[in-house]
Amino acid sequence: MPPSSSVSAQPQSAPSWRSVRKRIAWAAFGFLALSALLFTSLPVLEPTNPMHDLLYSQRWLLFPHIAGGLTVLILGPLQFSRTLREGNPARHRLLGKCYIAGVLVAAIPAVLMARHYPAFLPYSVTINAILWLTSTAAAFLAARNRRFEQHRRWMARSYAMTATFVVPRIPLPILNNMSLEDGSYFLLAVAVFALLIADLIVDWRVLTAGRLSRGAA
Repeated sequence: MPPSSSVSAQPQSAPSWRSVRKRIAWAAFGFLALSALLFTSLPVLEPTNPMHDLLYSQRWLLFPHIAGGLTVLILGPLQFSRTLREGNPARHRLLGKCYIAGVLVAAIPAVLMARHYPAFLPYSVTINAILWLTSTAAAFLAARNRRFEQHRRWMARSYAMTATFVVPRIPLPILNNMSLEDGSYFLLAVAVFALLIADLIVDWRVLTAGRLSRGAA
């Protein structure tokens, strides 16, 4: 048998458990985002919804906000793909620029719309949007200066802030029955936990690694 046949007959290695976990996590988050869009966000646009008149009057801000948010939700997982990042750096950079544009298009209208919201909600939305813009800008500056470890960390924080606009919309009774005031404070709490979880995910392998062996004294 020729040598090339023996090489081609070797089975391909199965995906690692870490890769499988990442795919499961992304799929779960995608499912949550889709359910939030279908069962919480879109029903607000129905004429019978109490928020319909306010949102319809701001539709020129609302639709860009939705489009930008969906863009960020879709492009975020691709930015964390090592295959894309190492196999096609030019495309990775292009998608990164589209990601930044999506954040701008989503965050700025959110702040402008929030001015007309009741309770503490304008401040909560504004703080979250500032954190979103700041973490995204830091990720961009780190990449531009070729500080790739810092870029990865700030991108994780940026996408975690994306989650703060999804989690409060998940169709759960405990969330949907909150008052506007409680929801305002809940939004801030989600932002704090999102940033914390982002750092934990980035540092998880370091935190859970075995203790380094000490050299002989």
